[in-house]
Order: sequence, then structure tokens, then C-alpha cells
Amino acid sequence: MTKNVLDRSQSDSGRIRLCVVGGQGRLGKIVMRIAIEHGCEVVATVNRHDSMPLPEGHEPFDVVVDVSSLEGVHRSVAIAKAHEVPLLECVTGLDETAKTALRAAESDIPVLHAPNTSMGVAILRVALRSIGSLTDSWAVTISETHHEKKIDRPSGTARRLVDDLRMSRGDIGDEDVVSRRVGKVVGEHEVTFVRDDEIIKFKHQALDRGVFAHGVLRAAVWLAKGRPPGRYSIEDTLGDLPAITD
Repeated sequence: MTKNVLDRSQSDSGRIRLCVVGGQGRLGKIVMRIAIEHGCEVVATVNRHDSMPLPEGHEPFDVVVDVSSLEGVHRSVAIAKAHEVPLLECVTGLDETAKTALRAAESDIPVLHAPNTSMGVAILRVALRSIGSLTDSWAVTISETHHEKKIDRPSGTARRLVDDLRMSRGDIGDEDVVSRRVGKVVGEHEVTFVRDDEIIKFKHQALDRGVFAHGVLRAAVWLAKGRPPGRYSIEDTLGDLPAITD
């Protein structure tokens, strides 16, 4: 039986304890800095060049948070399974090997895969699911813009927006996404529907990378509340809004 029901008595501070994989990355540093704002405490970190999965003598933790890179996914899965705690996987552009590892872990522990932890993007995805069937006669385009160092193209978020629309219309694919890599843009996604003399536009713009860190920590707190093994998405953390399965 997985030990994923949080025993707050084990933490002197009463905070949810995190193991952060990729704590020295751009997002990881923000997560570590603001963790306390969400009632969390980072008690263990794992970085790219660490030779051991975890430092010896580390404190117990309640959730593994992976904000590293593709190379860190397997290490994160191994740590979460070994310690029987939930895994919050935030890496984008997963290959088939990483996807297989996550699927295999789902039978043992809760796995929340969230390439984008923004609440605004989660709400956008719910909205697209709702209107997709109403706009199947409209032309649709998706565009996304990110900073010049982002590797995956289209972004993982754009691919999921495509999946949401594809639920009710089969005329859109990754090849229909316009991707731009410019400067230090944090992240922009726009979905446009065109029909005759009218246009509908949905646009989400992240103004600061902190929005993703706050989303990471909200999701970690949600995961720590005794979720059963299985696959979850960031939309599941929105409460009464309809859940979306990735």
C-alpha cells in the first residue's frame, strides 16, 4: 500500500515536505524560494550532476516535484516509487521512454503530469473542451511564443490545446500550430476561431515565471492530500471545474 496519506505529525513545522528534482534550474529556484508561501518546505534537492539519487541522511518527504529536464524524469520516477510518495512531473517534451515510465508508475503512486502549471491555462483548456463542438465549422489557428532557449516546438501546452480541440473536431494537428521563439518571452498561447464576419480569440499570456512556480506548489499541496495511485492533471486541482485527462 502506498504511503501517500500525509501524516502532518511527522513534520515539526506542519508544512508539506518536498523533494525537488532540478532545484537549480530557473523554475526550481523560484519554487524553492516561495515554497513557504504555500505551506511547503523543501527538505531534499536533486540536481543534474548529483551522483546519488538522494543525499544520505535526508529528511522524509511527502511529494517529489520534478522541474528538471528530460534526463531527470527517470530519476524522479525512481525516487517517488522507492519512497512511495506522489510525483508531480512538470517536464515538457517527454519522449516515449519517459511517457512509458510515468504510465508504469501510475499503478503504484499518484502521478500528476503538468507541463504547464498555470491556472489560467488550465481554465483555457476547460473552455476549449466546452466550445469545441460549437465551432466545428469555424477555421481555427493556434499560435505559441516562448523564449529563444525553449527547445520543444510546438510547446507541450500547445499540443494539449490541440488535443482538447481534437476531442470534437479532427481537422487540427501539431502541424497547424505556429511556433515562435523570441527573446525572453515567458509564454503566450492564442487560439483563434474564424467564421464569415466574426472572430473569437482566446489568449493566455504568462507575465512572470513565478506563475508556474505558484502552480507547482498548489499542485504539490493538492497531491499530498492522500490521492490514490493513478494519473492526474493540473485541471483536476481546480476543484469544481470539469477535470481533463491528458
